[in-house]
Amino acid sequence: MSFKEAIFKRFNYKKRNSFIKINIEKISNNTVYSNMDISNELDEFFIKKSSYIEYINIGRKLNQVPEGILIIPFLCNVLPISWMFDSKIIINELDKTFYYSIEIIKNKYSLLYPKCDFKGELIVKNIVDYEIDNNENYLSFFSLGVDSTSTVISNIDKNLTLVNIRGSDIPLEEENGWKYISKKISDFSNEFDLDTLFIKSDFRKLLNTGILSKKFSEILEDNWWHGLQHGMSIISHAIPYAYLYDINNILIASTYSKSESKLLGMDEIPCASCPSVDNEIKFAKNGIVFHDGVENSRQDKIGIITNYCDNNNKKDFLHVCWEKTDGKNCNLCEKCSRTIMGILSEKKDPNLYGFNVNDKTFENIKKNINLFSKNKFTNVLWISIQEKFLEDIEYWNDDKNINWFLYIDLSFK
Repeated sequence: MSFKEAIFKRFNYKKRNSFIKINIEKISNNTVYSNMDISNELDEFFIKKSSYIEYINIGRKLNQVPEGILIIPFLCNVLPISWMFDSKIIINELDKTFYYSIEIIKNKYSLLYPKCDFKGELIVKNIVDYEIDNNENYLSFFSLGVDSTSTVISNIDKNLTLVNIRGSDIPLEEENGWKYISKKISDFSNEFDLDTLFIKSDFRKLLNTGILSKKFSEILEDNWWHGLQHGMSIISHAIPYAYLYDINNILIASTYSKSESKLLGMDEIPCASCPSVDNEIKFAKNGIVFHDGVENSRQDKIGIITNYCDNNNKKDFLHVCWEKTDGKNCNLCEKCSRTIMGILSEKKDPNLYGFNVNDKTFENIKKNINLFSKNKFTNVLWISIQEKFLEDIEYWNDDKNINWFLYIDLSFK
């Protein structure tokens, strides 16, 4: 028995007997509700069987968006379930352009994860050829992180609308955290004279990602959310709004650069959001997605942000922390520590970018650096920070908080 066959046998379900039926239940004001009928074989992988998406601050009616477009984010959230379990998804209507992009996207994922069999079937009653104008209007996903901030600054001349999903990084139940982070996003958009779109969605409450990760981590070599779900799920939330406002360009920031992938001997680091996958998402004939910034390392992106703010007299707030849910940075976790050091290596003050840095910050980094850099995917990011410091070694040699970092061996074991 092959490795793949053993994995499928473990789940003990009959191929193609499992199914997910998705229905658009209703549209109320600017909220769309869906429900799902799920076969017993898949029941344990769902926390609930209904979902909603609210487009908070829009001036047009959501009922102007056809069902074949509205259903796309609900569909994207469960497509990987169909692929991994060889199940049917049954829906009433779907946009033709998106329908034909799905098979290409699935094939791209299969190249990223060669240990997995990507199968499944999508049954659509009505495939409709919707169309928006071919134009130069842009949406850009924005979380206040390094990647998305760099994308916004690099495309600042495109008159962007910034998109943020409540329920993605900040949990739905975290009211104070959402108020804090939404204000920071609004402050940023005002500072840079950009429009914003806030979306509220329970998409991360639908699937039991803990069980899914446990089942598939062996062959994905990753968890479910990071490995298969977050890319399409996040991007697709913007498509109904893009259709409603005739916007045909959606930007999603890259996580890893070509150079970082190359350091690991890969053409592309596997992830739910990769250029080879994201760039294949198409909708309404002229709607496209662009995975932005893959030519820039994370350190390059920090340089883009700090240089732009300096040269244009702008203030910036970065939110990178996944440990705290209140919208603030903890200043201690790996990602906060990495960003603090990245900003410092550009000879900028992290305290001006949303962090609280003192001598204890560096004591924590020194104590935990081996833990922070032990994962090969974060290791390459720490190496690029060290290389930036070493570009001006004399400047940092007498800095007691930094000089130890100049000579530590970060080579991946």
